[in-house]
Amino acid sequence: MALPLLTNPSMEQRAVAELEALREIGKVLWLGTDINKAFTSTLTILGLTLEMENGTLSLFDPVTGEVFVEAAPEMADEERILGRLRPGEGIIGRIFHTGMPMVVPDIAAEPLFLNRTGSWRNLEDDPRAFIGVPIRSGRVTVGVLTVDRRYAAGPISFDRDVRFLEVVAGMAGVRVRLQEFEGTRRSAAIESEPGVPEIARGGVVAVDRRMREVLDRVERAARSRATVFLRGESGTGKEVVARTVHEASPRARRPFVAVSCAALAESLLESELFGHEKGAFTGASSAQKGRFEMADGGTLFLDEVGELSLAAQAKLLRVLQERQFERVGGRRTVTVDVRLVAATNRDMEDAVRNGRFRLDLYHRLSVVTVTLPPLRERPDDIPALAEHFLRELSRDNGREVRLAPDALAHLVRCRWSGNVRQLRNCLERGVVSTDRTLLTAADVDCAQGDGTACLLERISLPVGAAAPASLMGSDLAARAPGQSGATSPIGDELVGSEPVPRGAVPPEEDEGSRIRRALERCGFVKAKAARLLGMTERQLRYRVRKYGVPLERL
Repeated sequence: MALPLLTNPSMEQRAVAELEALREIGKVLWLGTDINKAFTSTLTILGLTLEMENGTLSLFDPVTGEVFVEAAPEMADEERILGRLRPGEGIIGRIFHTGMPMVVPDIAAEPLFLNRTGSWRNLEDDPRAFIGVPIRSGRVTVGVLTVDRRYAAGPISFDRDVRFLEVVAGMAGVRVRLQEFEGTRRSAAIESEPGVPEIARGGVVAVDRRMREVLDRVERAARSRATVFLRGESGTGKEVVARTVHEASPRARRPFVAVSCAALAESLLESELFGHEKGAFTGASSAQKGRFEMADGGTLFLDEVGELSLAAQAKLLRVLQERQFERVGGRRTVTVDVRLVAATNRDMEDAVRNGRFRLDLYHRLSVVTVTLPPLRERPDDIPALAEHFLRELSRDNGREVRLAPDALAHLVRCRWSGNVRQLRNCLERGVVSTDRTLLTAADVDCAQGDGTACLLERISLPVGAAAPASLMGSDLAARAPGQSGATSPIGDELVGSEPVPRGAVPPEEDEGSRIRRALERCGFVKAKAARLLGMTERQLRYRVRKYGVPLERL
């Protein structure tokens, strides 16, 4: 049904218009799957039917502590992005802080009216009144709904206009609450899924307490618009967590674009991120969007951001500050609404101290920092990860594959310098290297390219611990790891067949002894011994000097 545009309507006409507006608003709020589009349509209906113009709907971001403009159909994107206020700041901040509606007869004369977005112009020639009401979810204020009206459209009625907007704000608050409930329901459904209780949103395994805490922080941050900075060693699953941030956010239905900064040549980086116009350089036969434009409305994941050059860092900083850029070879300013997730395995504080990374960019990226623990610090996740990967590999290879108890014990005791990525590669190598459906310790030896194996650490297993039955063959499920006949190819030589309790051997003497035995096994070839120990040659040389290990046979 077409909605009438009323100018100085009678009371009866206005009542009909309000009723039709509420009917249409109810449709877009309850049937729309995209909350931003639903709110934008709501404000558009208010402008078309009741001459309530310049409508804005702002929500509170619990991570940054600011109220931001979620929807504003009459604002340009570059204006809307500037509309961030602290509670108590400006008219919108005051309404949010007090939880009370506010009517301003002339916004040009109101000291609290900051016009931070620059959207209101020529207010002296075109005076306007302003109405704002809080949006509540239950008893909690979660946002603010505002509109303005020209003087020519007639006076504002507190009893009618404000109360009507409070009804609309109440409907918007219910929509926000439903969105939060849906996110909570999805999380609960995933956590309670039979057979895979440890698999969280996005495929992140989280049995270990530390990883559970990481996921809790990630899910809280995902609901906001804040930039997330993922820190951790290579192979800890930063891109998987970045996807989890996207999928748990209101942007889940929009694009997720990932780019590795280390994989891009310096000469191509600007074009790859920001796009280029036709003829911008040799070979640019047509205009092309960059990754920022591809991710507009969604999430951009910048992996290995610590590898960016200082020149690229300066360009990235401008985009984060202004949300604007120009394509290579172009003059037109492009505005985007992108949620940024960055990741690095570098020591960023050291890079800042040494001038390799800009301090201002570091602070821009570190709004919410999440550090992913290495796999060796979350041993409780290894059985769950192995089960998860074996399900995938069994499906891909058309046969069910399980782990023998000795194989799982071997995996739990391995150092995993390559973290989760190394674990998956090790299991895949075992699956494709044999036709058996039961993998033993020899099959998951983590063999390197030259046939050597990773060094097992002396990690004591819990007394009586057994691998999950779903990972083992039925005939071996009841056998404890220590009862298995198979042993690690290097377990007896470097570590011993029985786990040594922590503290039984002084740590320095233990590591020095292991280095000595590794060198002897490899004929004192340092490169091979370093691979055997899961170290670089530089790390090995340092430890050789530290412990006084001879580099030739005595």
